[in-house]
Amino acid sequence: MFERFTDRARRVTVIARDTARELGHAEIGPEHFLLAITTEGQGAGAKALERLGIPLVDISSAVRARIGTGPHTGLDQYPLATGTRKALEIALQESLDLGHAHIGTEHILVGIMKEVQNVAAQVLLSKGLEIGQVRREALLTPATPPPTATTTLMTLARNLDDGTAEIVGRRPDIDLVLQVLSRRARNVALLVGDPGVGKTSVAVGLAQAVARGEVPERFRGRTVLRLDVTALFTDPRHHGRFTEVMAELVGDVLRSSDLVLFLDNALSVVRTREGQAEALAFFRPVFDVPGISVVAAAGSADHRRWERDSGLDRRIQPVPVAEPTPEDVLQILRDARQRLVDHHEVVITDEALAAAARLAHGYLPGHALPGAAIDLLDEASAHVRSGPVAPGTTPSVTEDAVTRTAGTSAALPVAPRPPVLSPPVPHDPTVWAMS
Repeated sequence: MFERFTDRARRVTVIARDTARELGHAEIGPEHFLLAITTEGQGAGAKALERLGIPLVDISSAVRARIGTGPHTGLDQYPLATGTRKALEIALQESLDLGHAHIGTEHILVGIMKEVQNVAAQVLLSKGLEIGQVRREALLTPATPPPTATTTLMTLARNLDDGTAEIVGRRPDIDLVLQVLSRRARNVALLVGDPGVGKTSVAVGLAQAVARGEVPERFRGRTVLRLDVTALFTDPRHHGRFTEVMAELVGDVLRSSDLVLFLDNALSVVRTREGQAEALAFFRPVFDVPGISVVAAAGSADHRRWERDSGLDRRIQPVPVAEPTPEDVLQILRDARQRLVDHHEVVITDEALAAAARLAHGYLPGHALPGAAIDLLDEASAHVRSGPVAPGTTPSVTEDAVTRTAGTSAALPVAPRPPVLSPPVPHDPTVWAMS
């Protein structure tokens, strides 16, 4: 079922989960989905309610008043309530009955109303709405169809709001990116930093903020897509036709709306039959399109080697991405620990996390935290798992194991990193702040 969800329906699902967590509820009910639809505010379901004359804020207030708050906070899992599953099954059936290839917020809204025993349906009925009325407005009124996965963009790009772990310690960077994207000129944000510093994490954090609605109004409801341009021109499937693929991608972006495009490795030099240029230059036609914002990323070395093009340079605002604070690095490692534990089937101690953060620079000179520390933990876990293990026991990754894995490289001098930018753009909290 969930593979049929549109990007907007997936965002609503994430908001519903976060709303359940915020309110201290142990499961995700239909009421959380209705709150998510009104919070996201841009989907077909929300637009149908507005066309029926029901202010979204009134629905949100009424639902919150009915369900209140609970004691369950910080749970690891937030399962779907029985009523939610029934509502989503109805949404799927509505989609199939109408011959739709997707499940959008409009189908979910109808499913909530038809599953009449839930609080969300009762609130909508109390506003004078009828099921048939909502179904006609949400499903039978012609609307712009959602983007399909058959376009080159949707085939080659990846949605960054894909349920990854919550990004830690990047709020100032996300705020600064939003500030740049809000500008009239120089509104292409270029994230610059050493390998492993977390440039992609900033983009993922931006996608999560968009999904939660914690962004300025103009960015709410947008899809955040990641496109690795280096992977494109090294893929043998595109050999000899890179120019054509890029033209198709740009054409798809120009036909899109409500989009934030994250271009990784954007300053990589691309050689074509016509010559060579930075990959970012191919996307110049989309820089001025309303409803489309571009965030790019490049390594410090690529940025230093970049031969400035006067036209492109005037559009780009570099945003330096530095290593997280030691406290944030440890929190990031704690978040990454479970993924490594599940993969390697080991136990990773807190002391091992601290050792990885301390020794990572020597283990991977030239690579920054937190990426270097995660790589060191991954290697130490693989080394421990490949060793002898007593039957019925789970091997542990300890501080000693991490130190042994780092080896003598931990003592190697690390050349100082040159500054990547000068000067950085000051963050103006009056433009936008998430804190």
